[in-house]
Amino acid sequence: MVQRNQKKRNPSSYILKKERRLIQMMTKRQYEILEHLLHHEDEFYSSKTLADLFGISVRTIKTDIKAIKQFSAKQNTFELQTLPSKGTRVVTENSEQAYTAIESSKKQMDQAIKKQQGDRTLTLIQLLLDSTGYVSKYTLFEKLYISESTLYKSIHEVREKLKKYKLSLVYKTNYGYKIEGREIDKRLCMIQNDMIYDNLSPYAISENLGRIYNIVADAFIRFKYQINEQSLQNITTHVALAVHRVKHGNVVEMQEDQDIMDRIEYKISENILNHFLPIYNISVTSFQNETILLTQTILGKGRYWQDNELRSDINEFINQAFILIHQKFSVNYETDETMKLYLALHLIPMFYRIRSRTQLENEMAPEIRQTFPLAYDIAIYFSILLSKHFDLDVSQDEVSFLALYFNYGLEKLNLVNFNKRVLILTTLRKSETVLLRHRILSWFPNQISEVTFADSNSEEYDIENYDAIFSTDDDMDKYKGGITKINIFPDEKDFDRINLAINGYTSIKSILDKFDKVCFFSGSLSSKSQVLKQLCDNAAKKYELPDHFMETIEAREDISPTYFGNHIAVPHPLTPLSKDTFVSVAILDRPIRWDATHMVQLIMLVSVEKNNPKAFQIWHYLSNLVRNDDTLDMILKNPTYEAFIQSLTTSLKDAF
Repeated sequence: MVQRNQKKRNPSSYILKKERRLIQMMTKRQYEILEHLLHHEDEFYSSKTLADLFGISVRTIKTDIKAIKQFSAKQNTFELQTLPSKGTRVVTENSEQAYTAIESSKKQMDQAIKKQQGDRTLTLIQLLLDSTGYVSKYTLFEKLYISESTLYKSIHEVREKLKKYKLSLVYKTNYGYKIEGREIDKRLCMIQNDMIYDNLSPYAISENLGRIYNIVADAFIRFKYQINEQSLQNITTHVALAVHRVKHGNVVEMQEDQDIMDRIEYKISENILNHFLPIYNISVTSFQNETILLTQTILGKGRYWQDNELRSDINEFINQAFILIHQKFSVNYETDETMKLYLALHLIPMFYRIRSRTQLENEMAPEIRQTFPLAYDIAIYFSILLSKHFDLDVSQDEVSFLALYFNYGLEKLNLVNFNKRVLILTTLRKSETVLLRHRILSWFPNQISEVTFADSNSEEYDIENYDAIFSTDDDMDKYKGGITKINIFPDEKDFDRINLAINGYTSIKSILDKFDKVCFFSGSLSSKSQVLKQLCDNAAKKYELPDHFMETIEAREDISPTYFGNHIAVPHPLTPLSKDTFVSVAILDRPIRWDATHMVQLIMLVSVEKNNPKAFQIWHYLSNLVRNDDTLDMILKNPTYEAFIQSLTTSLKDAF
């Protein structure tokens, strides 16, 4: 029996209908029509009037009204009524509840669409990466079941996604699309986007992971090489992906570190890959490059402490970096040998991870930036030094791991205690120091037990014997760091500096004093650059700032945006620049975009004074404000200076 030809299903229309059915939501225009009717509740609108308002045909508006009615039938907060000769209106008992229901539905729609777009983007990338040569757009239509317009939209998203991996999507007329870039970057893209475990995908790796795991484990056993389970799984993933890529004719480029070919890790890598790669007839050079890459991956996972030459170089670098950190941040890690050891043990495998493009991801990175801002800034500065010295590009996730080590060191700093010993470097003769000594001891009779004066041009003093060091010299650049400038005849500002240097912040008032009314703005600004300029201009009215102050704020933003969470940004220089510690505040009428993914409404520009280690403690107290949703709500509802200070006071009530 001959069957009649059935109408072939259009894959593009099928997938679009499937998407709509999955979302079970309305279009953007339909939501706009509904919101317009709700805004003019109980007022009838004819189809012609609505069509003119939204620039569409009467036929289309009737289709939209039908869809809105189907949507409203599932709601219990409003109803759509259509009467002959009158038109359509919205009827509701509680318009606020109706708006809430609509907003909730729109949010669900946005999330569903983003998920579908994200899945489609990754599938498209995976298909292109697993193809040799160009892939025509018609092939993509058929394999992904998408329309031409959907493809073009996805292409834009693919290009944005690939930028993160230094890859590019190219198009050639009559040929199609192809992803170009280094093979090692393509593999990194596949690993970080889980493109190797999706067994439902026809483009996923087909090799038996269990078999690969056993061969990898046997190799480590054969060479009596200790390795933990997590590292074994990561290396298995690396090998599985390498086999998959080589099978499709994709091999890694020439690898650096030819000198590691004598290491035991290279022999292990060679043993593992000999089980898989030779059957694909790759060249000796390509096999060697794949082996070097696997060796770097192994070294990034385990016995890095055996690399004596690298360890020596890193130890020397850490010593020099700690000197520079002391100069820039007035935080002295130089005598902390335990921290040096921990940091060195972290850095050596990190180097191999960077070289093999397998840097760690850190899901806690945003929380680390928010909780340990000073340690994070020190880690950024340290990574800049690291990049210059070793020619390495450290990711922000790796920087956040480094911040944990620097915070460990910060926690060892002395907190408030009595019997402080103070050193003052000065060119004053001994007879001329009487008034200065008297003023300081009268200010702090119970905290300071000893005030010692020394010639600022002499080096016959040991800074480790003192809790705080000050100088009356105008030329502060000659000092290493951690030395606070005071006047020969100290005033109230000097009192604040001395008190902060020996005690840190001791009361709510000591924090509130850093928020001057002159440095407060409430109103409308439309961009990040406008906000930064406003904050800097306000600060300049009250404090003496260097000419390049705003440029340093912008440079810090370029390194890593200072979004702290909770719609709050805290811009600041990377290292201390000002003579005084202050916070310049802006509360905006409406949120503005701060970076690619975050909007902010409260911005606090923080500047910590130079050469005063305890001044950095202000970050700890600001974190109380950043994390408190109730306090933020109070600030935004009443954006005045007085209300802000009251909210800040409330957030600090348990801090002292």
